[in-house]
Parts: sequence; C-alpha cells; structure tokens
Amino acid sequence: MANGEILTAEQERQLRQPIDEYVGKIQKEIDELREHGTAEVIEYQNLIANVKRDKTLSKGEKESEIKEFEAKLSQAKAIEAQNKDKVAKLISDAESYLKENFEKLYYNAVKESCEAEKAKALEDHKQRLAQLEKEHKEALAGMSDQVEIKEENYVHKNRISNEKLELEKENQRIKDRKHDAFTYKYHLIDLL
Repeated sequence: MANGEILTAEQERQLRQPIDEYVGKIQKEIDELREHGTAEVIEYQNLIANVKRDKTLSKGEKESEIKEFEAKLSQAKAIEAQNKDKVAKLISDAESYLKENFEKLYYNAVKESCEAEKAKALEDHKQRLAQLEKEHKEALAGMSDQVEIKEENYVHKNRISNEKLELEKENQRIKDRKHDAFTYKYHLIDLL
C-alpha cells in the first residue's frame, strides 16, 4: 500500500485473506480433532441432561439410556483427552502466527488508511466551510433588510453546526473502522 492511500473494503479484505486462510486451515484441523471428542462430549452431556428431565420415561428407561450415553461420553472424553495436546499446539500456532503477522500484513495498513481518510475528511470539511462562508457573504451582499440579514446569519450558523456534526460523524466512522480492524485479531482467536 502506498503511503496516504485510502483502502477500499475490497482491498482491506485482500489484506486479511492470507491471515484468514492460515487461521482457517488451522481452524479446520481443530474442528476435525474436536468432531469426535469435544463436540461429542457436549452432545452426550446434553442428551443425558435431556433424559434426566424427560418425564415420559420410566426410571428403568432413564437409567438404561443414561448408562448408554455415559459409555459413549467416556469414549468421547478419551478422544478429547487424546487430542487435547494437538488442539492446544494448533491454537498456539495460530496465536503466534497472528502475533507475528497481524500488524505487519493487515492492521498497520488499515491504520495508515484511517489516518489518511481522517486527514482527507478534515480537508473536505475545511473546503465545505470555506464554501459556506463564501455563499454566506454573497447572500449578505445582496441584502439590506436587517431581518433578512439576521435570518441569514442564523441559517449560516446552523449550516456550520451541521457541517461540524458531519465531520464528527465521519471521524467516528473512521475510528470504528480502525477499531474493527484491531479487534479482528481477537475475533479470530475467539473462534479457535
């Protein structure tokens, strides 16, 4: 990215793509490891809880179903324990990759883009204020009635106020974009 360039959403997505691909590959591996471990543990725990709450089953039916689910649960826990180190290693790998590459590949470019966008927004704001001032002076030049002049001054102040609000709104949008880029890293980590 050239200095001072404002990134489009598509360019930003392209900057994120290598990160998404790398972390996505790791996430897929983790999901495969968890499929018959953690996912089944949660499933069988929920099934056991559902059987315990089921009022339509007799005590014997409940006990046999719970026993069956507990046997499957213990198998799933064994698989989960077997894969725990592999999953932890993959998560650590993803976190270290993000720590090493996130700012370099993505965040710094977005941060520079936001700064450039903020500077452009300020420059545009100053140009619009100058245009408003010019229009105001032209309007006043053609007026002689004090009531009209007072009304024009009032309208002019409102236009300036609206312009300041627009700048604040634009600055907040830029700040939100920068914040979203910053938190994207933590969003990826939370998914693991």
